[in-house]
Amino acid sequence: MAKRILIVCDAFPPDFAPRVGNLCKHLRADFEVTVITRASTKTSWPIHIDRENMVLHTIPLTSDKPWIQALQTAGDYLFSRSDRKLYREAMRRIQGERFDLVFCTSYYIFPLLCGKKIAQRLHIPLLVDLRDIMEQNARPHGLEKIRQFFKLRWLNQWRRDRVLRKAQLVTTVSPWHVKTLRKIQPNVELVFNGYDRDLFSFQPIPSDKFAITYTGRLLDLSLRDPSLLFQAVRDLVADKAFANDLVLRWYVDNDSKADVETMAQAYGVTAYNEVHGTISADKMPEVLNRSSIALVLSNKATADGPHGIMTTKFYEALGCEKPVLCVRSDEDCLAETIQKTRAGIAASTVEEVKSFLLDNYRQWKEYGYTHQEVDLAQKELFTRQAQAKQFETLIIHNSLGSPIKM
Repeated sequence: MAKRILIVCDAFPPDFAPRVGNLCKHLRADFEVTVITRASTKTSWPIHIDRENMVLHTIPLTSDKPWIQALQTAGDYLFSRSDRKLYREAMRRIQGERFDLVFCTSYYIFPLLCGKKIAQRLHIPLLVDLRDIMEQNARPHGLEKIRQFFKLRWLNQWRRDRVLRKAQLVTTVSPWHVKTLRKIQPNVELVFNGYDRDLFSFQPIPSDKFAITYTGRLLDLSLRDPSLLFQAVRDLVADKAFANDLVLRWYVDNDSKADVETMAQAYGVTAYNEVHGTISADKMPEVLNRSSIALVLSNKATADGPHGIMTTKFYEALGCEKPVLCVRSDEDCLAETIQKTRAGIAASTVEEVKSFLLDNYRQWKEYGYTHQEVDLAQKELFTRQAQAKQFETLIIHNSLGSPIKM
């Protein structure tokens, strides 16, 4: 049965929003979709969505004047300004329309309040999708704890939890996230992130360098720590394991560039380091297929965090069937998924990294490219197409349920 879905989201392609963008791309053609989101000037994540029955409303929420932006940020912290403005403009634009369900997706807190208020106003169910949650990050200590207090994290968590308790259903991205959110809302379902099967597939492209490639940002070494890689490369270079054909290739933002170059210098491998700017999503499949190793950065999950972080970069490497080197192993959800899919290794020691690099270096020397023999049945579970079908089932089932609680 076809459904009319109102999607309320914090971003939409060509801004960075692969989860909701791929959902709109792969949902059944008879689903009618209306999207409400904030206007953005970012264009690095294009997704071609060929839907005749989709309407996109982009609503400006932020001034281009710095002093006004500062006031708006304060308004967001204290009064959820952006949510309230998005709600008012959304209701004006969709006046008189009928929907079966509000699907509200967020990486933090915005636009959950807007999604809740629309669902209440229209008397329809609310499905909340959380891609990240506050609890997944390392627990702050000392001065950082004080800083987080004044950033009102506690207030945002309280606001978020109020919305979750009103929702018909919550979806999220890892088993750890499911377990955590069920303490707040019992109806939580797991829908992994993944890769688009139409774009990410193995291509045997020879290369003149054994390239270990990373795309993305480092953000914080407590979340993404490449130390094991640098240690292993330093040791292997000292042992003359590579014939001047190794390259560490980074596609990162400016802040991460400084961190990478500092670490490469500290480990004495600057000569093998090659740092580029970030690349747009449409170039990602080719970059991966020209790589010999796809580097995924993580860190060990502990009682104080981080937890349950399942980066999209892993799924894209899985789609291209490139050997995945995850350092350091989170010894949690990501490591378990890498093992189940046979996508590569989540390493906890320098020796594990060295052995993995040498095995794949031998394959590259023989064929000119590398290919990881992944578990194809497991791989299929992580396609955006499979996830769209899962969302379809959840949307149909929950649109037949009770409207949002008042």
